[in-house]
Amino acid sequence: MSRFSFAVALLLMAAPCLAAQGGRRSDRSTPEQRKTETIRTTSQRLTRLSSRPDASQENRSLVQKVSSLLERSRQATAGSYLLDRLESAMDDLLDAGEDIFESRLDLRDRQGNRDRQQDAVEARRTTVRELERSYFRIQQGDYFARQSQESDASEYILVARRLYQLARAAYDAGDYVAARGLSEASQKVIDALESLAQAAVPIPEPPRLPEN
Repeated sequence: MSRFSFAVALLLMAAPCLAAQGGRRSDRSTPEQRKTETIRTTSQRLTRLSSRPDASQENRSLVQKVSSLLERSRQATAGSYLLDRLESAMDDLLDAGEDIFESRLDLRDRQGNRDRQQDAVEARRTTVRELERSYFRIQQGDYFARQSQESDASEYILVARRLYQLARAAYDAGDYVAARGLSEASQKVIDALESLAQAAVPIPEPPRLPEN
């Protein structure tokens, strides 16, 4: 074996160890430091979302929800399960808000392509499946609302339903890209509610089916 080949072999053998060491170094931050960084990042995303022009009613509702959860996150214990679930909920709500804006921008950009979109059979089928997922996800929202014990849980479901209706309207108009984006936003709102339910009941009892 040449010296070059031998050196390459040594590097390949050492790569997993070096990667593991790098991972350990990245994990040296304390729970308090990770909490501070997460709150900083979330605050920046919230500021960007709230400062966007022409915010819809749904976006304004999401901004209010994230603002409230952010305050609760500041009070939560660093490294706790509660903080983890609050962070997950905020991420989903911010993602949903960004999806809404992107869908609205896409709609303006694609006005001249609507006829071509209507001919895209596969796009239509994909959109139908996406809307079906949103529809059934919203049905689960009532269960998560009860489990979460959030006083404003019904508002999450209301926003998710409005987004679904907007997605359905975009579908009816043949704008399948916007329909899928709004549908995904609807699902993310319910995802956030599920995280809040998990925060309230870390180890829930499995639901019972009703007796026939």
